[in-house]
Amino acid sequence: MSDEKKTVGKRQAATSAKRKRKNAAAILGVVLVVLTILGALGFCGYTAYHVLMSTDIFPGVRMGDCDLSGMDRSQARTALEAAYGGSGIDAAIDIQAGDQQFTLTARECGLEYDIPASIDQAYAYGRQGGFLYRARQYWTTRNAPQQMELVTVLDRNVLQTRVDEIAAAIEQPMAPSAWSYADGVITLDKGQVGYSLDKEALCAALDNKLRTADFTAMEAVRKEAHPQALSAAVIAAAVNCDVVQTTLDMEADPTGNTVREGTLGVSVSDSDLNAAIASANRHETVQCTLTAPDYTAAEYKALLFRDVLGQCTTDFNPGNVGRTTNVLLATDFCNGVILMPGEIFSYNESVGPRTYERGFKDATVYVGNSAEDGVGGGICQVSSTIYYAALRADLKIVERYAHSRMVTYVPLGEDATVAWGSKDFRFENNTPFPMKVVTSHKKDNLTVKLYGTQTENKTVKIVTNQLSKTPFEVVYEIDETLAPGTESVKSNGYTGYQTESYRVVYIDGVEVSRTFENKSTYKKYDKVILHNPKPETPTAPTTPVVNPTVAPTQPAPTEPAPTEPATEPTTVPAGGFLTNG
Repeated sequence: MSDEKKTVGKRQAATSAKRKRKNAAAILGVVLVVLTILGALGFCGYTAYHVLMSTDIFPGVRMGDCDLSGMDRSQARTALEAAYGGSGIDAAIDIQAGDQQFTLTARECGLEYDIPASIDQAYAYGRQGGFLYRARQYWTTRNAPQQMELVTVLDRNVLQTRVDEIAAAIEQPMAPSAWSYADGVITLDKGQVGYSLDKEALCAALDNKLRTADFTAMEAVRKEAHPQALSAAVIAAAVNCDVVQTTLDMEADPTGNTVREGTLGVSVSDSDLNAAIASANRHETVQCTLTAPDYTAAEYKALLFRDVLGQCTTDFNPGNVGRTTNVLLATDFCNGVILMPGEIFSYNESVGPRTYERGFKDATVYVGNSAEDGVGGGICQVSSTIYYAALRADLKIVERYAHSRMVTYVPLGEDATVAWGSKDFRFENNTPFPMKVVTSHKKDNLTVKLYGTQTENKTVKIVTNQLSKTPFEVVYEIDETLAPGTESVKSNGYTGYQTESYRVVYIDGVEVSRTFENKSTYKKYDKVILHNPKPETPTAPTTPVVNPTVAPTQPAPTEPAPTEPATEPTTVPAGGFLTNG
């Protein structure tokens, strides 16, 4: 066979095979179409049967915990009654409220399940609406189960009653914290946490769980209200106080006859309070440390002004009326002055201004190198007498000045001069008890006693050392107004001294201290005598003659020359000291 014929044969064979394949594909297509149509018809028939003809509940429909898929009404009733009818109503829910747990059954909550109505609701699913809508619901539940609520009858009043019972069991009012103090004991009340139940939220939650037959445990919402925490620092600051000693109530009674009872000192530590606050108990007590006053009112009153701490008596010349008047006035002004511990006695403040209106009179006062009359002269005797007593009382001397010239009513170094507006005599009550200045006077002397409370067997001695002595001289001055051959004393002479004094304190007769008290300087003042020479006597010099070789006979002085004090005794001699008047 030729090549051409072979080629033609191959082409005819390929065309025949191609035709056969097309025929086979067409047949297969027809078969597939037929099968598809048959499948669709079958699916539609199946769906139509179950949607339109079946009396069973759709697949995937659930009521509570029951799967009712494909059940008829009788089967569904059996399943639901087994789960929720009869004993099913007694299914319980555990409710946790704070640290308490409560268990409630559906029946106790007032719930009943309507089984027939629930079955009707389950059966009705997918049987409403058009065919396509119902068919879509049918196939949807097959792939995603439909959870439906049981038809329930819930008595809201019964449910509210159960919730109120739970609330009553756990609720408590918040009690605020507080504390009090009495008789050395602090009582703490830390208060009480308040609890309240959100009853509305619990009712809603129970309603939902009961309707869905959800009996899993739940937690009720409990609100808390906490009292304010106690503060140890605040309590300690309010309670702690220093002891107040029993004392005189000078504000209420300046006479010093009223005693104010002291009060206890109270002390409590922050650590003790914090430990009590941190304890688990609501109520705690904390004991304070109490410090009692040193004395009760009765004990203190018995001690007041019990002892004479120091005293002095000095004499004066009652014939010098002006000076005596001033001395007695000043003495009376100082009488009864009371000094509390730490207070300072001021002589000028006690006596006040020396004026005629207040009864003071003119008497000799020292002005520079001369002595002349001035209102209030002589009252330095009172200040010096008090100074003498204050030294024996071992009181602290705050301000003191020596006279410009020696005085004779107290020993050297124990005088105290004053001048209104410039010089004062002051001392401090440095004892632990009140003291009182008590003065008195007789016809020719005055006495100062310092009353207080002696706490030791104490005596005080003043030792005065004479550092120097400058005797006065006699100076004569001519006074032609005098009768010829006569003379008179213009001013007495005063010896000059420099002294230093020491305070020596004895306890039970044993020296315990020796301290410097003062250094005093008393200037020398010459004695001045006025005289008029006799006619036969040559004319006397016109200027004063000091210690002339031949002096006229001197009459006795109108006042005795002061005796020079030696180191003074511890106590004042009876009758006091000689005064110049």
